[in-house]
Amino acid sequence: MPRRHGAARDRVASATPPLRPASAAPAWASAEGFSVRAVSGERDKRYTCPGCQQMIRPGIPHLVVMAEGDVEGRRHWHTECWRRELRRLGLIDPKPSRSGRREPD
Repeated sequence: MPRRHGAARDRVASATPPLRPASAAPAWASAEGFSVRAVSGERDKRYTCPGCQQMIRPGIPHLVVMAEGDVEGRRHWHTECWRRELRRLGLIDPKPSRSGRREPD
């Protein structure tokens, strides 16, 4: 009996490319003087977030932040902890949206 669906090689590729690379940080997370990238979280590595001093569990998406030119100063942050730090530094709007909606990425 023939297959009902076509082989993967016969399918047409999606016409829309991804909006941003998976390792690109959300637009709000970028700040002058810092290099920021998103990571998915390795399965067996644990990191301590400098914002809350809590563990970033393996497999949890988070941000890696490095001050420009300071390779040894690379730190892994919870996404919301980094957002809080940027607000504390006055680099993004200090007031969260009243609508309760997240800031656009």
